[in-house]
Amino acid sequence: MVAIRAMASAFASADRKVGGGLLYGQVVRYLNAEIGPRLLAVGDSAGSGLFAAASSVTEIAGWMAHDGGKDHAARRHFESAFRLASVADHDALAANVCASMSHLAGQLGESVDAVRIAEAGLARTAGTPGTNRLTARLHAMRARGLAMRGDGRESVAALGNAERTLSSADGERAAAWISGFDEASLAGEVALCLRGLGDLHGAQRHAERVIELRSGDRVRSRAFGKLTLARVLADSGRLEEAAVIATELCRVARSLTSARVRARLDRLGDVLRPHAAVPEVAEFLTCLTATPGTTAEEGARWPV
Repeated sequence: MVAIRAMASAFASADRKVGGGLLYGQVVRYLNAEIGPRLLAVGDSAGSGLFAAASSVTEIAGWMAHDGGKDHAARRHFESAFRLASVADHDALAANVCASMSHLAGQLGESVDAVRIAEAGLARTAGTPGTNRLTARLHAMRARGLAMRGDGRESVAALGNAERTLSSADGERAAAWISGFDEASLAGEVALCLRGLGDLHGAQRHAERVIELRSGDRVRSRAFGKLTLARVLADSGRLEEAAVIATELCRVARSLTSARVRARLDRLGDVLRPHAAVPEVAEFLTCLTATPGTTAEEGARWPV
């Protein structure tokens, strides 16, 4: 298990720097060549730990597929990860996969599923030690789905639950295989929710907080914060500022094999294109055209 954990950590670290598109094939090969045969050979008490490890790496593959625009593959990986976590009888890990599936559902515009899956995850973390950060993440995912549905009061309440739960996680020893969720992660979710609910001032403040907190190897996470900020500025009529940030992000995107970053840049381009007479906007649109694109996929159904 130590070797699998080390490999999972290495994949996650590289993913933060360059995006999942470049690494997805490597993770799939590792699953097929190293973990799959070991699962077939399981026959003792070590099986539960191995199934949990396999679930975690499979979930990483799902995120990389999603980041590379392969959402159908991402669903398959998340479904497998959820079933592996269930076989391992690992409620915290199953809830972790629920958070990932809820995120993907939200990205695909499936707000009802996003809320439902987040609630299924919250049911699994109730009373489970080491899951405060995960519980906060699930509340944030639920808030995102509620905001998509236009349910502002419930969305803000869910964000409050996320903030309170996260504040109680200091010093907590997280359950095994659980993804990180910190102040910057929550700020990013709050910014997206508030923008969706029309609170542009609040969304800007939280997007700027993401940028302030994310540094070092968190290249993609910082890019998402800047994308949110640029979109909020565009929505506020501050076109020149939005376009300057977007042009910078075009250059960053060339080093990231992330379909998610590119898709949000494309949407920002659609918003700014009617204002192409503005010099800063024209520069961004030229840069966007010169930035290689990626191909996205649609998905199927959820396992919960």
